[in-house]
Order: sequence, then C-alpha cells, then structure tokens
Amino acid sequence: MTAVTESLNIERRAPVWEALSELFVGRELQDYDYAAIVETLRRSRYSLDELEKVLRQEVAPVFRGNLSSLGIPEMEGWARDTVVKDVQAHLGHEKKGWSRLLAQLVMSKTLPELASERWQRIKLLLS
Repeated sequence: MTAVTESLNIERRAPVWEALSELFVGRELQDYDYAAIVETLRRSRYSLDELEKVLRQEVAPVFRGNLSSLGIPEMEGWARDTVVKDVQAHLGHEKKGWSRLLAQLVMSKTLPELASERWQRIKLLLS
C-alpha cells in the first residue's frame, strides 16, 4: 500500500473522509449510498491504494467503534464537520515509537467485518 504523499489538504481530503465514514454506519447501505460514495472517491482522484490507506489509517481508527456490539450505533452517518474534527483529532494524537508501529500494523490490517465487506464492494465499483 503506497502512502498518500501530499501534505494534508483538508479541502481535498474532507469529502473522502466523509464518504469513507459511511462504511461504518449501523444501517444497511443501499445502492444509492454506494453510488454516492464511489462518485465522491472518483472525484478525489486519489488512487485506490491511497484511498485504502486513508480508510485504514485515518478513518477506520475513528469510526470502527460504531460497528461494535457494545453500544448503540450511529445509523445515519456524521456531518462533514464532525468527521473532519474527529479525524483531525485522531491524526493530531500521533503515537510515537513502538506504540505507533504497533497501532499502524493492527489498524492497517483489520477492519470490522461489515466495513470490510462494504469496502470490497466499493473497490469493485471503482474498477
């Protein structure tokens, strides 16, 4: 997986964060939801590898808990300003040293099952 090499451009990244956060909502996504996500990701002009890195390292660590069985999930998604604020907060609390490497390894390899299934469908639609 290649790195997203640009410096963090919030204006460009925010729609991608918002679209990818939809993979973590508690309701069933409909065809029109997938179409909207795919359209946003296409417009971003990030490569598939870059999108996957953004998903796994920037979005999933923030929203994966919504698919946990331990709480009541958000069903309708989040407003863009909430997504941006939460992802920026996550990125601002960058771990260092071994804890950073361990967190990257764990987070980059695993997605909740439902989010993973949704991401596989989106990848097919993007190809």
